[in-house]
Amino acid sequence: MKLPVLFLSVFLLSTASACADDHEGSISFSETEKEAHKQSIGKVVEAATACMSADLDRQKDFYRRYGVAAFYGDRSEFFKLSYNDKYYVVQDALYRQRRDPRLAAQVLKQMRPTSCVGMALKCLERGFRAAGQEEYWSRINRYTGQNSSDGTALQGALRALGWRVLYWNPAPANNEKWDTYEHYKDPTNKDRFWGYHAYRWSTVRSSKKYYYNDVDDAQTLVNFGENVPAEFKRVPFFIGTAHTGYHVFPGTYGNVIEAHSRRRITDPNTVESAKFNPYADGGAPRGMYYSGLIAVPPGY
Repeated sequence: MKLPVLFLSVFLLSTASACADDHEGSISFSETEKEAHKQSIGKVVEAATACMSADLDRQKDFYRRYGVAAFYGDRSEFFKLSYNDKYYVVQDALYRQRRDPRLAAQVLKQMRPTSCVGMALKCLERGFRAAGQEEYWSRINRYTGQNSSDGTALQGALRALGWRVLYWNPAPANNEKWDTYEHYKDPTNKDRFWGYHAYRWSTVRSSKKYYYNDVDDAQTLVNFGENVPAEFKRVPFFIGTAHTGYHVFPGTYGNVIEAHSRRRITDPNTVESAKFNPYADGGAPRGMYYSGLIAVPPGY
């Protein structure tokens, strides 16, 4: 049954307000550290992007060879299995994909778990390491971990180091419709998937806050429909979140490279890439995400 929009908006507001007051812990960087990071951002971006591209290429090549994904979701049913059970699942998948089932042990040995935030963290770590800023990353990673590896905590930590945070929403006029649909699909929000679109948009406009995050720009990526602004496509690297950190999607020059935590091992798109265009068919992030935050490096 569809709930009246007014009732749903009040319900979402009260639910969102019932959360804790802020992210756990605190993080800050000096002006000197921010400047050092800004000067080295090219190295960070280059290494982080190469890491994402390597995962994407490995997924494509591995699947082409075996008909099985190189990465499997760390929230998937496969992840929960014992080694022996994983072996038999891979063996069966190889057989069904008309590959040699005797390769099961060899294939399983090469497979790795992944998730949306897991890939983002891994590749950012590579970037900071390439720039010789491991200590900065240690603080960011620790803060993010304190907050259950929530994507919005990661974005808040990056903002503390000088990154800018943009609110994105291709069509705010549809916020109430999206809220109603998500409540209908998952009345209890057991997966924490709800976007709270109307409420988040309200707080962004009134106080430049989205959840616990400060928002620097609530114009560039708002109301663009399917026409993503050209200036965003010039950003060499970004870390996006959707639906209050439920999904994390890094990207480069307007293209998203994202991992998925629940895909089956026979899914060719456990790690996939598409143009950032959430309201268009075939656009990313994948999975019916309609609003959130995007963090971009200093200087962009």
